[in-house]
Amino acid sequence: MNLKILLLHIKHRIIGSLFPHDLAKKTAQFFLTPKRFPIKDWEKDAEESCERLSFGDGLSAVRWGSSEKKILIMHGWESRATQMHRLVPQLVEQGFEVIGIDAPGHGHSKGSTANPVAFAEAVVRADQTWGPFYGAIGHSMGAASLSIAMESGARLGRMVLISSPNNLHEVLAAFARFIGLSKQVSTLFIKEIEHEVGRTANDLDVGRVFAKLGPKALIIHAKNDREVPIQNHDAIIAACPGLQSYTSDSLGHRRIIQSPEIATLILRFMSEASQTSQGIHVLTGMDVNQRMAV
Repeated sequence: MNLKILLLHIKHRIIGSLFPHDLAKKTAQFFLTPKRFPIKDWEKDAEESCERLSFGDGLSAVRWGSSEKKILIMHGWESRATQMHRLVPQLVEQGFEVIGIDAPGHGHSKGSTANPVAFAEAVVRADQTWGPFYGAIGHSMGAASLSIAMESGARLGRMVLISSPNNLHEVLAAFARFIGLSKQVSTLFIKEIEHEVGRTANDLDVGRVFAKLGPKALIIHAKNDREVPIQNHDAIIAACPGLQSYTSDSLGHRRIIQSPEIATLILRFMSEASQTSQGIHVLTGMDVNQRMAV
Protein backbone atom coordinates (compact mmCIF):
# COMPACT_ATOMS: atom_id res chain seq x y z
CA MET A 1 0.00 0.00 0.00
CA ASN A 2 1.46 3.36 -1.01
CA LEU A 3 1.60 6.34 1.34
CA LYS A 4 -1.27 8.21 -0.34
CA ILE A 5 -3.66 5.27 0.04
CA LEU A 6 -2.48 4.64 3.60
CA LEU A 7 -3.21 8.27 4.57
CA LEU A 8 -6.63 8.03 2.90
CA HIS A 9 -7.40 4.92 4.95
CA ILE A 10 -6.37 6.66 8.17
CA LYS A 11 -8.46 9.71 7.29
CA HIS A 12 -11.54 7.61 6.55
CA ARG A 13 -11.15 5.54 9.70
CA ILE A 14 -11.06 8.69 11.82
CA ILE A 15 -13.92 10.48 10.06
CA GLY A 16 -15.93 7.27 9.85
CA SER A 17 -15.72 6.69 13.59
CA LEU A 18 -17.02 10.21 14.25
CA PHE A 19 -19.45 10.82 11.39
CA PRO A 20 -20.26 7.48 9.73
CA HIS A 21 -23.47 8.60 7.99
CA ASP A 22 -21.90 11.79 6.64
CA LEU A 23 -18.92 9.89 5.25
CA ALA A 24 -21.19 7.27 3.66
CA LYS A 25 -23.30 9.95 1.93
CA LYS A 26 -20.24 11.88 0.74
CA THR A 27 -18.63 8.70 -0.61
CA ALA A 28 -21.83 7.69 -2.42
CA GLN A 29 -22.07 11.12 -4.02
CA PHE A 30 -18.45 10.86 -5.14
CA PHE A 31 -18.99 7.35 -6.51
CA LEU A 32 -22.08 8.35 -8.53
CA THR A 33 -20.60 11.55 -10.01
CA PRO A 34 -18.56 10.83 -13.15
CA LYS A 35 -15.79 13.13 -14.34
CA ARG A 36 -15.95 14.43 -17.89
CA PHE A 37 -12.60 14.43 -19.68
CA PRO A 38 -11.57 16.45 -22.76
CA ILE A 39 -11.95 14.70 -26.10
CA LYS A 40 -8.79 12.94 -27.24
CA ASP A 41 -7.15 13.78 -30.55
CA TRP A 42 -7.99 10.42 -32.13
CA GLU A 43 -11.61 10.82 -31.02
CA LYS A 44 -11.98 13.95 -33.14
CA ASP A 45 -11.84 11.80 -36.26
CA ALA A 46 -14.40 9.44 -34.74
CA GLU A 47 -16.71 12.37 -33.98
CA GLU A 48 -16.33 13.80 -37.47
CA SER A 49 -17.10 10.45 -39.10
CA CYS A 50 -20.42 9.94 -37.31
CA GLU A 51 -23.86 11.51 -37.21
CA ARG A 52 -24.78 13.02 -33.83
CA LEU A 53 -28.31 12.16 -32.69
CA SER A 54 -30.58 13.26 -29.84
CA PHE A 55 -33.08 10.98 -28.12
CA GLY A 56 -34.94 10.55 -24.86
CA ASP A 57 -34.72 13.34 -22.31
CA GLY A 58 -31.46 15.11 -23.10
CA LEU A 59 -29.58 12.02 -24.23
CA SER A 60 -27.08 11.99 -27.09
CA ALA A 61 -25.92 9.24 -29.42
CA VAL A 62 -23.77 8.79 -32.50
CA ARG A 63 -24.40 6.73 -35.61
CA TRP A 64 -21.99 5.19 -38.10
CA GLY A 65 -23.25 3.56 -41.28
CA SER A 66 -26.80 2.84 -42.39
CA SER A 67 -28.40 -0.59 -42.33
CA GLU A 68 -31.41 -2.52 -41.10
CA LYS A 69 -28.93 -4.59 -39.03
CA LYS A 70 -28.24 -2.24 -36.13
CA ILE A 71 -25.70 -2.76 -33.37
CA LEU A 72 -25.75 -0.78 -30.13
CA ILE A 73 -22.56 0.11 -28.27
CA MET A 74 -22.50 1.21 -24.62
CA HIS A 75 -19.34 2.70 -23.14
CA GLY A 76 -18.07 2.37 -19.58
CA TRP A 77 -17.84 4.70 -16.59
CA GLU A 78 -16.34 8.16 -17.32
CA SER A 79 -16.10 7.32 -21.01
CA ARG A 80 -18.28 8.12 -24.05
CA ALA A 81 -19.45 6.56 -27.29
CA THR A 82 -16.57 7.81 -29.44
CA GLN A 83 -14.06 6.03 -27.20
CA MET A 84 -15.53 2.74 -28.46
CA HIS A 85 -14.89 3.73 -32.09
CA ARG A 86 -12.02 1.29 -32.70
CA LEU A 87 -14.62 -1.51 -32.62
CA VAL A 88 -16.80 0.18 -35.24
CA PRO A 89 -15.13 0.33 -38.72
CA GLN A 90 -15.07 -3.44 -39.34
CA LEU A 91 -18.73 -3.71 -38.40
CA VAL A 92 -19.73 -0.86 -40.74
CA GLU A 93 -17.64 -2.35 -43.56
CA GLN A 94 -19.56 -5.61 -43.18
CA GLY A 95 -22.95 -3.92 -43.50
CA PHE A 96 -23.91 -3.08 -39.93
CA GLU A 97 -25.19 0.24 -38.65
CA VAL A 98 -23.63 1.12 -35.29
CA ILE A 99 -25.31 3.39 -32.76
CA GLY A 100 -23.34 4.44 -29.70
CA ILE A 101 -24.94 6.04 -26.64
CA ASP A 102 -23.49 8.71 -24.38
CA ALA A 103 -24.82 7.65 -20.97
CA PRO A 104 -26.44 10.20 -18.62
CA GLY A 105 -23.75 12.45 -17.18
CA HIS A 106 -21.30 11.41 -19.91
CA GLY A 107 -20.19 12.81 -23.25
CA HIS A 108 -22.86 14.99 -24.87
CA SER A 109 -25.72 13.73 -22.69
CA LYS A 110 -27.09 15.90 -19.92
CA GLY A 111 -26.83 15.17 -16.22
CA SER A 112 -24.19 15.21 -13.51
CA THR A 113 -24.70 11.81 -11.88
CA ALA A 114 -25.11 8.27 -13.18
CA ASN A 115 -25.39 4.64 -12.11
CA PRO A 116 -25.86 1.22 -13.77
CA VAL A 117 -29.66 1.53 -13.79
CA ALA A 118 -29.44 4.99 -15.40
CA PHE A 119 -27.16 3.49 -18.07
CA ALA A 120 -29.68 0.70 -18.61
CA GLU A 121 -32.59 3.12 -18.86
CA ALA A 122 -30.72 4.93 -21.64
CA VAL A 123 -30.29 1.59 -23.44
CA VAL A 124 -34.02 0.87 -23.11
CA ARG A 125 -34.81 4.31 -24.52
CA ALA A 126 -32.43 3.69 -27.43
CA ASP A 127 -34.21 0.40 -28.14
CA GLN A 128 -37.54 2.23 -28.14
CA THR A 129 -36.09 4.78 -30.59
CA TRP A 130 -34.06 2.60 -32.99
CA GLY A 131 -34.59 -1.01 -32.00
CA PRO A 132 -34.80 -3.88 -32.17
CA PHE A 133 -31.03 -4.30 -32.37
CA TYR A 134 -29.24 -7.14 -34.12
CA GLY A 135 -26.61 -6.99 -31.40
CA ALA A 136 -25.19 -4.95 -28.54
CA ILE A 137 -21.64 -4.37 -27.27
CA GLY A 138 -20.85 -2.98 -23.84
CA HIS A 139 -17.67 -2.18 -21.92
CA SER A 140 -17.29 -2.28 -18.12
CA MET A 141 -20.34 -0.69 -16.46
CA GLY A 142 -21.84 -0.30 -19.92
CA ALA A 143 -21.58 -4.06 -20.36
CA ALA A 144 -23.33 -4.79 -17.07
CA SER A 145 -26.02 -2.26 -17.94
CA LEU A 146 -26.92 -4.24 -21.06
CA SER A 147 -28.06 -7.14 -18.89
CA ILE A 148 -30.18 -4.80 -16.75
CA ALA A 149 -31.71 -3.31 -19.90
CA MET A 150 -32.40 -6.74 -21.36
CA GLU A 151 -34.19 -7.75 -18.16
CA SER A 152 -36.27 -4.58 -18.57
CA GLY A 153 -37.32 -5.66 -22.06
CA ALA A 154 -34.71 -4.10 -24.36
CA ARG A 155 -34.35 -6.06 -27.61
CA LEU A 156 -30.58 -6.36 -27.90
CA GLY A 157 -29.99 -9.54 -29.90
CA ARG A 158 -26.47 -10.99 -29.72
CA MET A 159 -24.54 -9.46 -26.84
CA VAL A 160 -20.83 -8.84 -26.26
CA LEU A 161 -19.76 -7.95 -22.72
CA ILE A 162 -16.21 -6.62 -22.42
CA SER A 163 -14.55 -6.29 -18.98
CA SER A 164 -17.94 -6.53 -17.31
CA PRO A 165 -18.47 -6.55 -13.55
CA ASN A 166 -20.77 -9.33 -12.45
CA ASN A 167 -22.39 -8.09 -9.24
CA LEU A 168 -22.82 -4.47 -8.12
CA HIS A 169 -22.59 -5.34 -4.41
CA GLU A 170 -19.15 -6.86 -4.98
CA VAL A 171 -18.05 -3.76 -6.92
CA LEU A 172 -19.18 -1.45 -4.13
CA ALA A 173 -17.62 -3.59 -1.40
CA ALA A 174 -14.30 -3.68 -3.27
CA PHE A 175 -14.37 0.11 -3.69
CA ALA A 176 -15.12 0.58 0.01
CA ARG A 177 -12.18 -1.65 0.95
CA PHE A 178 -9.88 0.17 -1.47
CA ILE A 179 -10.54 3.58 0.10
CA GLY A 180 -10.44 2.22 3.66
CA LEU A 181 -14.04 2.44 4.82
CA SER A 182 -14.88 0.58 8.01
CA LYS A 183 -17.41 -2.25 7.88
CA GLN A 184 -20.07 0.05 9.36
CA VAL A 185 -19.46 2.87 6.90
CA SER A 186 -19.20 0.41 4.02
CA THR A 187 -22.67 -0.94 4.83
CA LEU A 188 -24.08 2.58 5.03
CA PHE A 189 -22.35 3.52 1.77
CA ILE A 190 -23.91 0.58 -0.08
CA LYS A 191 -27.34 1.47 1.31
CA GLU A 192 -26.91 5.04 0.05
CA ILE A 193 -26.09 3.73 -3.42
CA GLU A 194 -29.07 1.38 -3.36
CA HIS A 195 -31.32 4.28 -2.40
CA GLU A 196 -30.10 6.33 -5.36
CA VAL A 197 -30.21 3.43 -7.81
CA GLY A 198 -33.60 2.19 -6.65
CA ARG A 199 -32.61 -1.49 -6.49
CA THR A 200 -30.55 -3.64 -4.16
CA ALA A 201 -26.92 -4.04 -5.17
CA ASN A 202 -27.11 -7.85 -5.11
CA ASP A 203 -30.07 -7.76 -7.50
CA LEU A 204 -27.87 -6.20 -10.18
CA ASP A 205 -26.10 -9.41 -11.11
CA VAL A 206 -25.17 -10.23 -14.71
CA GLY A 207 -24.87 -13.98 -14.12
CA ARG A 208 -28.33 -14.13 -12.57
CA VAL A 209 -29.91 -12.28 -15.49
CA PHE A 210 -28.13 -14.32 -18.15
CA ALA A 211 -28.99 -17.60 -16.44
CA LYS A 212 -32.63 -16.54 -16.41
CA LEU A 213 -32.90 -15.15 -19.95
CA GLY A 214 -30.26 -17.18 -21.81
CA PRO A 215 -29.04 -14.65 -24.39
CA LYS A 216 -26.59 -15.45 -27.17
CA ALA A 217 -23.54 -13.76 -25.69
CA LEU A 218 -19.76 -13.50 -25.77
CA ILE A 219 -17.94 -12.56 -22.55
CA ILE A 220 -14.52 -10.92 -23.11
CA HIS A 221 -12.08 -10.18 -20.30
CA ALA A 222 -8.36 -9.65 -19.66
CA LYS A 223 -6.64 -11.67 -16.98
CA ASN A 224 -4.59 -8.62 -15.96
CA ASP A 225 -7.62 -6.32 -15.55
CA ARG A 226 -7.01 -4.44 -12.29
CA GLU A 227 -10.22 -2.40 -12.32
CA VAL A 228 -12.64 -5.30 -12.87
CA PRO A 229 -10.76 -8.51 -11.97
CA ILE A 230 -11.07 -11.66 -14.06
CA GLN A 231 -13.10 -13.28 -11.27
CA ASN A 232 -16.08 -11.29 -12.58
CA HIS A 233 -15.79 -13.05 -15.94
CA ASP A 234 -15.51 -16.40 -14.17
CA ALA A 235 -18.63 -15.72 -12.10
CA ILE A 236 -20.70 -14.89 -15.19
CA ILE A 237 -19.53 -18.02 -17.00
CA ALA A 238 -20.16 -20.18 -13.93
CA ALA A 239 -23.73 -18.89 -13.69
CA CYS A 240 -24.39 -19.49 -17.40
CA PRO A 241 -21.95 -22.11 -18.80
CA GLY A 242 -23.42 -21.95 -22.32
CA LEU A 243 -21.96 -18.49 -22.97
CA GLN A 244 -19.02 -18.03 -25.29
CA SER A 245 -15.85 -16.88 -23.54
CA TYR A 246 -12.66 -15.14 -24.60
CA THR A 247 -9.77 -14.23 -22.29
CA SER A 248 -6.66 -12.17 -22.93
CA ASP A 249 -3.46 -12.19 -20.90
CA SER A 250 -2.38 -8.58 -21.26
CA LEU A 251 -4.96 -6.16 -22.63
CA GLY A 252 -5.99 -4.73 -19.25
CA HIS A 253 -9.24 -2.90 -18.65
CA ARG A 254 -9.12 -0.08 -21.20
CA ARG A 255 -6.70 -1.12 -23.93
CA ILE A 256 -8.95 -4.09 -24.66
CA ILE A 257 -11.48 -1.91 -26.52
CA GLN A 258 -8.68 -0.47 -28.68
CA SER A 259 -7.47 -3.88 -29.88
CA PRO A 260 -7.87 -4.75 -33.60
CA GLU A 261 -8.04 -8.43 -32.65
CA ILE A 262 -10.94 -7.77 -30.30
CA ALA A 263 -12.71 -5.86 -33.08
CA THR A 264 -12.24 -8.84 -35.41
CA LEU A 265 -13.45 -11.27 -32.76
CA ILE A 266 -16.60 -9.22 -32.22
CA LEU A 267 -17.26 -9.02 -35.95
CA ARG A 268 -16.97 -12.81 -36.23
CA PHE A 269 -19.32 -13.30 -33.31
CA MET A 270 -21.87 -10.88 -34.73
CA SER A 271 -21.73 -12.60 -38.11
CA GLU A 272 -21.60 -16.09 -36.54
CA ALA A 273 -18.29 -16.73 -38.34
CA SER A 274 -16.67 -17.60 -35.01
CA GLN A 275 -18.49 -20.93 -34.75
CA THR A 276 -16.56 -24.02 -35.79
CA SER A 277 -17.38 -27.70 -35.90
CA GLN A 278 -14.49 -28.36 -33.50
CA GLY A 279 -15.94 -25.96 -30.92
CA ILE A 280 -12.71 -23.96 -30.57
CA HIS A 281 -11.55 -21.02 -32.65
CA VAL A 282 -8.06 -19.64 -32.05
CA LEU A 283 -6.92 -16.24 -33.29
CA THR A 284 -3.34 -15.12 -33.72
CA GLY A 285 -1.60 -11.80 -33.22
CA MET A 286 -0.43 -9.56 -30.37
CA ASP A 287 0.70 -10.93 -27.02
CA VAL A 288 -2.70 -12.31 -26.20
CA ASN A 289 -3.88 -15.68 -24.98
CA GLN A 290 -6.70 -15.67 -27.51
CA ARG A 291 -9.12 -18.43 -26.71
CA MET A 292 -12.80 -18.68 -27.42
CA ALA A 293 -14.80 -21.51 -25.96
CA VAL A 294 -17.92 -22.08 -28.01
